Amino acid sequence: MGMTVSGKAVEFEQVDTLNINKVRSLNSVLFPVHYSSGFYKSLTQGGQFAQLCTFQGKYVGIIACRRQRLGFADTPAVGGGGGGGGGGFHGLHTSAVAVPDAYELYMMTLGVLAPYRRLGIGQMLLANAVSAAEQDPLIRRIVLHVKIDNDDALRFYHKHGFTTIRLVERYYKNIEPPHAYLLEYRLR
Repeated sequence: MGMTVSGKAVEFEQVDTLNINKVRSLNSVLFPVHYSSGFYKSLTQGGQFAQLCTFQGKYVGIIACRRQRLGFADTPAVGGGGGGGGGGFHGLHTSAVAVPDAYELYMMTLGVLAPYRRLGIGQMLLANAVSAAEQDPLIRRIVLHVKIDNDDALRFYHKHGFTTIRLVERYYKNIEPPHAYLLEYRLR
């Protein structure tokens, strides 16, 4: 899927084994969290949503989400700075466990390199995830954790319809401050 920003090409591609090293590179620059090899492996498997974004042929953004049981993000044991899943458009409706009544889409990462921010690229990545979630009638909401001192991210998500649910103390390990807000975007 292609779009334009100021007449310049913006492209989105599913994360797969061919571009996973681009994901690793972007994540190392964008996020203070070190992601495990299991996290990256899961991005190429079904049951997830993950996209890379290119602008003028350069990789500049990433979004990675996983489908999980509704309310899972609300459980206190979920902390730890966002390890786990995230994948592609394929298999968003699949699950390795019994299908519960409802799901949430947990946004693990969304980031755009600094020189390419404020061009609408993050908004496009977010809109793609919302659109994918809306196509699954069992997904009730999109949730994510945001570091309490990340004012830019909080403004971005609030501007795009997310609300702050609560403070999660000691969510992150080895990062100061370790606390995060849990944010939610209601679909249904």
